Amino acid sequence: MSKMYLKQIVGFILLLALQVFVLNRVCLWGIITPMVYIVFIFSLPFGTPKWLVVLLGFFCGLFVDIFLGVIGIHALAALVTAFLRAGIIRLIPLRMEREEHLLPIFYDMKFIWYIQYAFYLTFIHHFTYYFIDVLSFQNFSKLILTVLANTLCSLLCIFLIQILAYKPSKRY
Repeated sequence: MSKMYLKQIVGFILLLALQVFVLNRVCLWGIITPMVYIVFIFSLPFGTPKWLVVLLGFFCGLFVDIFLGVIGIHALAALVTAFLRAGIIRLIPLRMEREEHLLPIFYDMKFIWYIQYAFYLTFIHHFTYYFIDVLSFQNFSKLILTVLANTLCSLLCIFLIQILAYKPSKRY
């Protein structure tokens, strides 16, 4: 097993533990709970096949659902996020060549690119999660405010994780 795969597995286990045992106990103002397990989906290498990203995204969300005792909400949100990841990567203009060994993380990519990438995917994940949670457009403005507040809080936590956990890749 290569070193990269081992790092991904250990990272997933640590993110899952952080989400389940720490961050799900955080509830700011009754509506904000950071969700950082999606960093696993964000940080998969560019060369990962789309089918594998979708499969890993589904299982990532499923494990969170299993540990939290909910039925499929995280799995669906992570699945949608993983499915749309390749489209978001193509959507955001990149002013450098994307190398297959690079990860779409804070250190390997340009700052503006990573901000957009993380924001779009986090917003998609949270919108899917909270929309499935309420299954209604009746209070759409409250839904959007909840999604935006949780997205910003999650992004702050994601940036902290990126800064603490990842080191810059060597460019050749």
